[in-house]
Amino acid sequence: MRLFICFFFLTFYAYSQQWLGISSSNYAGTYNIYSNPANIADSRYKFFLNIGGANVELINNYAAWAAPYSFIGLSTNNIADKYRSSNGLAVYKNTYTQESLGKPNSVAFVGADIRGPSLIYAFEKLKFAIGLTSRVRLLTNLNNTTSDVAHVIVNGTVLPEIYGKPQNQNHFILNLNGYAEVGLTFGVVIREQDQDFFKLGVTAKRVNGLLNVHYSVENIDFTISRNAQRPNRQDVLFKNTQGVFGLTSSEAIENFQFTPQWLFGDLAAGTGYGFDIGAVYEFRPDFDKYDLKLRGKWLTDGTRNKYLYRIGVSLLDIGRLNFNNAQYVNETNITASNVLILPGTFNKINSTNQLYKQMNNGFGLQETAYHHSFVSPLPMAFAVNVDYKFSEKVYLNASWMQSLRNPKTIGMVQPSMLAFKPRFESKQLEVSLPIALINGYRNFTVGLMGRIGPLFIGTDNISGVLNVGNPKGINAYFGLFLPIYRKLPDSSNACYEEQKPTLRQELRKVFQKRRQRKSWKGLR
Repeated sequence: MRLFICFFFLTFYAYSQQWLGISSSNYAGTYNIYSNPANIADSRYKFFLNIGGANVELINNYAAWAAPYSFIGLSTNNIADKYRSSNGLAVYKNTYTQESLGKPNSVAFVGADIRGPSLIYAFEKLKFAIGLTSRVRLLTNLNNTTSDVAHVIVNGTVLPEIYGKPQNQNHFILNLNGYAEVGLTFGVVIREQDQDFFKLGVTAKRVNGLLNVHYSVENIDFTISRNAQRPNRQDVLFKNTQGVFGLTSSEAIENFQFTPQWLFGDLAAGTGYGFDIGAVYEFRPDFDKYDLKLRGKWLTDGTRNKYLYRIGVSLLDIGRLNFNNAQYVNETNITASNVLILPGTFNKINSTNQLYKQMNNGFGLQETAYHHSFVSPLPMAFAVNVDYKFSEKVYLNASWMQSLRNPKTIGMVQPSMLAFKPRFESKQLEVSLPIALINGYRNFTVGLMGRIGPLFIGTDNISGVLNVGNPKGINAYFGLFLPIYRKLPDSSNACYEEQKPTLRQELRKVFQKRRQRKSWKGLR
C-alpha cells in the first residue's frame, strides 16, 4: 500500500507554462502571449491561428530515474523483453530510482498545458493587435515535503528497513488543479520615436475550475508495519494527523462543456478571473534603415525585426478560482489520532469520488464535517525576458520567471526558473537550445526545439526524453498553427518602393563628394 495521500496524484494524474524553446521567438504568435501580452503588438504576423498545441512536464528534486529503460518506454510499454516479467509487464525495482535521502524539502511539479484554437489579428495602421486564446491547464505541486514522506511516495510501503519505526514530525502540501481558460489580449504600440520603441499589453481571462484536490498537512506521524495475517501487505498507523483536505467531485469534470453558458455562468465547480499585464522596450539604433517610401508615404517595414535588443517585463496569472459550487465542492479539517489503515482500505483510486469515499472510511469522516467552498489562487509570477539580436537570424535570449505565490499555502504555484536560450530564427526555420535552472532553480536542464514553417516540436529537458544521466524529470511539447505574415504592398512599378536614406548614408555621400573634389584638384 502506498502512502495514498500523495501517490494517488503522482500516478493517476501524472500527465505547464514554460515552453522555453518557442516562447521567446518572434514567430511564436499566440505562444508568447502567455509570457508577455505586449508581444502581439508589432509582431511579424498580420493574422495567426493556432490549431493546437500541448506541453507535458514532470520535474522533482528528490528522485532520479536510474532504470535500464526510459520513462517514455515504460509509459508506452515499449521496452526490451529482458526487462519484462513472465506476464509481460515491465519489471520495476526500487533500485531503479536514486533518492536524495535526508533532503529537508522535497519538491515536485507535474503539469499539462493544452492550448486550443487561438488567434491574433494585427491592425497595422492603428499599431495595435488583438488576441483570443483558449486552453486547458493542469498543475500539480508537491511542496514543503519531508524526506520520510518522499521516501514512501517513491517506494510505496514495502520498506522492511523502517517497519515498526515511527516516522514523526512530517509534513507536506499537495495541490492538484485543473481549469479551462479563455482570454482576450490587447497589445498596442505607445511610442515609436527614433531608436526607442515601447509597447504595452494586457490579457483578461475567464477561468473555470474542472478539478481540485488538495492536502495541507501540518503534522503527520506514521508507522509502517507488516500485516499479521498478510505478511506481504502493510499496515499504516497514523498516530497524529493534522491538516486540511479538499476536493471536487468527479461530476465536475464529467459535466464540462466548452459552451458560453458553462464558461460564463456558474455551472463549473469553480469560477474566477485572471489578468496578465506586460510591457516591452526595443532599442533600435538603425531605425531609419527600416523606413520605406510607398505611394509617396514613409512607412516602417513591418516584415523585419528592427531591434538590437528587446526587454520585456510582465506580471502573469493575477487572480484566483473560487470553488463555491456546493454540488461539487468539499473541504474539511482533519485532526485524528491512532488511525490504523489496513490493506485494501485505499485501493485502486481512479476518481475523486472514490478518493472521497475511501478518505471518509479510512479516517472516519462524516459528510456533515465538510464545508463547500474554498479559494485556489492562480500561479502568479513575475517574468523578465531579454532578447539580443546577434545577427539577422541569430538571437541570444535570457528569461527569468519568479513565482509570487507562497508554496506553503493552498493554491497553484508556477515554479521559478532562469534560462539562457540561443536560437537560429527565420520565417520558415528555427532551432532553439534552452539551458535552464527550473523547479525553483533546483534542477539544471538542457532542451532542444525545432520549427519548420507552422509546426514545432521540442523539449526543455532532453536528458529525460533520451534517458541520459539519471534525469529527475521529463518534458515535451508541440504546436501547429496557420500564419499569414505581414508584408509590404505589392507593386507593378519597380520604382514604387524607395528606402529612406539613413544619416550614415547621407554623411557617407558628403565625404565621398569631398574625396572626389580632392582627387579632381590633384589631377589638375
